[in-house]
Amino acid sequence: MSSNIQCWAGSPDYLQWSRTQVMPFNEKRVQFLVRLSEALLSRHYSAALTALGFWLRESQLRQWQQEYANDDKVILAPVGRVFIVSPSNVEGLFAYSWALSYLMGNQTVVRVSEQLTDDQQTLFTLLESLHFQTAGLSEQAFISYNKRSDWTLKLSHWCQLRMLWSSDQSIESIRQIILPAQAQEWVFPDRYSVSVLYLTEADVPKLSKLAEGFARDVSTYQQQACASPKWVFWYQTDKVLQRQFWKAVDVCLEDVFPASERLIASQYLCALGGVEVFHGNIKVIEGSGILGGDQHLEGVVGQSQCSDLAMISAQMPNHIQSVAAFGLDQAAKVALMTRSNVRQFAQMGHALNFDKVWDGIDLTTILSKKVRL
Repeated sequence: MSSNIQCWAGSPDYLQWSRTQVMPFNEKRVQFLVRLSEALLSRHYSAALTALGFWLRESQLRQWQQEYANDDKVILAPVGRVFIVSPSNVEGLFAYSWALSYLMGNQTVVRVSEQLTDDQQTLFTLLESLHFQTAGLSEQAFISYNKRSDWTLKLSHWCQLRMLWSSDQSIESIRQIILPAQAQEWVFPDRYSVSVLYLTEADVPKLSKLAEGFARDVSTYQQQACASPKWVFWYQTDKVLQRQFWKAVDVCLEDVFPASERLIASQYLCALGGVEVFHGNIKVIEGSGILGGDQHLEGVVGQSQCSDLAMISAQMPNHIQSVAAFGLDQAAKVALMTRSNVRQFAQMGHALNFDKVWDGIDLTTILSKKVRL
């Protein structure tokens, strides 16, 4: 094996794997994920690892198994060989897409950043320990390599499905490597997410909890995740309530964002025409529409005042992903969805909670195939 590649967990001989004979929801694989879940929940690991453990609990896996149960007309089968390129800004995301690929019976190679985070090192240690006990990763590999090497080319020619979670620039670079004609590709490029809030006086008792949820959505991954809200659309909400909300959010964000980052981000948005309306542990910049949507900023949130849903839809960018909403009924969400490219809605505080339906796509569907009988 080339000296410029590191296998963190799993089997290093992936280029020699024979054709997979594992079907979706194979019991040994289900039990491997259950044991991983139990290991993650048995100790005081980070919030991100605990969330992964909760997501992989057995009751959840069994529920999915029932949802995708075979019938007398169609059988669910694996795609085969899957190559996943994971993002560096959300270090735990690879585990979710890998787990779904694993559950669908695929052979999977996951490329992660060469610079591992503490959470990644912890997870790989757990995976290797479980693999040693069960050989559960005999057709799985988690690797790193220099981007200038030819491993992306080799793995692109090896795979039957290439899944890219990365920036627009990185995806465009990788896509210069042409896949074999029989291979598929799904990409998850740069996205932008917002919040839409509709508050009334009746919601004042809920402000503290709402603020905690919003703070969690923006502070996790330092606002760098695609699903982290960067802009708030206030829908028919009194400005007194808005300020009460921001004061409550401010309390939840002490020592989260460096002062220098907040200053740079706020100055940038103000230079684009925004006006600073709140200053504290987070800065709030008001504008008539989204400003700086193509930049990765920390410690600042923009806001706009909107009297109707059509105004909000008109301001959403084409690469909008998630809307963390409060006070909107289903009809309002449908109205926003039909007038924009919004791909998912989330409750306040749960914007970054991963789901098998993500970015408008059922991941289990693209990681498997349905064989008609």
